[in-house]
Amino acid sequence: MDAKITKQRLGRLLSYDWVKIVALAVAAIVLWSLVFTTTATRITPAQQFTVFNYYSNAPLGDGFYNVYNKTFSENKFSYEIIEENVNDLTTGGEEYAGTLLEARLGTDEGDVMFIPHVNDPSTKVDATEEGGEPTYTTYMQGFFNNWYYYIADVDEYLADMRAYVSAYYTDGNDVADDNYIDGTMNKEKVRADFLARIERNKDKRFKKSEQIEAGVLKEYERFEKYAAALVQFDKYLADGTVTLTHLQAAGADGTVYREGNYAVNLCPENGKTEKLKEQFYYEEEVDGKPKKTAKNMHVMFFDMKGVENGFQYESLIYVNEVIAAALTDAASANE
Repeated sequence: MDAKITKQRLGRLLSYDWVKIVALAVAAIVLWSLVFTTTATRITPAQQFTVFNYYSNAPLGDGFYNVYNKTFSENKFSYEIIEENVNDLTTGGEEYAGTLLEARLGTDEGDVMFIPHVNDPSTKVDATEEGGEPTYTTYMQGFFNNWYYYIADVDEYLADMRAYVSAYYTDGNDVADDNYIDGTMNKEKVRADFLARIERNKDKRFKKSEQIEAGVLKEYERFEKYAAALVQFDKYLADGTVTLTHLQAAGADGTVYREGNYAVNLCPENGKTEKLKEQFYYEEEVDGKPKKTAKNMHVMFFDMKGVENGFQYESLIYVNEVIAAALTDAASANE
């Protein structure tokens, strides 16, 4: 049998079977892509830190990215954060913001929202009585009314964080929620829980013994960072650098769905954090001219069910970095 490959035979093959060849090539590519996708390590909600900037604010600029990128590049976060993300809702207005929020929050993507507690002009309701003042809903209240089930109560968030961190410290005290302040880390418990977690999650980052040991050290550091973040934030609260803001979400019939301190005012009327406008700001009209301001700019913590318990506290680390960068020179000198 003559099986010699000639130009003529090759030409006939390509003429009659080129469709099959292309189909086989495409099938091979699709199969390889499928294998790669299904075997690749996926980023979990806990490993991605996402900042939202509300549509009422000005677009994010260098001031924001300098602080945010520095927090990531200088390892202020724990080792668990391996990807940073930003959703700047200013690019498409209110309608776009609602669509994007529904998509992102539905997949547990979101850690903090920066939003001002100032009147939304579109919500103006004229006074019903002569001489009365019109009423408004603030941007933050409007957001909370629609998305309250994704927002953490700040008091509960801090209490849970204190309890979580304190469980890994001991100071010989009966009070269990402040062990992290002057206690000693229970490294045996940290190690045991770390090993149990990476086994439960089948974490591919920690397969070899040297990877596991390095991971244990990073886990010690994670709890140290959380403890330090709590101490620092409590100082900011105690000296009035930041304050908590009470919100209520209620139905048309008056039924209260949520009520409590659901936001942190990062720029209250005390002048300590006026530089916050270098990171987040909106414009207010002063003498007929627009002026940059961050007055009553708030941060809200998202409560995502898909984030493994304990890792939601990365948010406090970042918020502390935002506050530190926003302090005026006089306030910084007193820290």
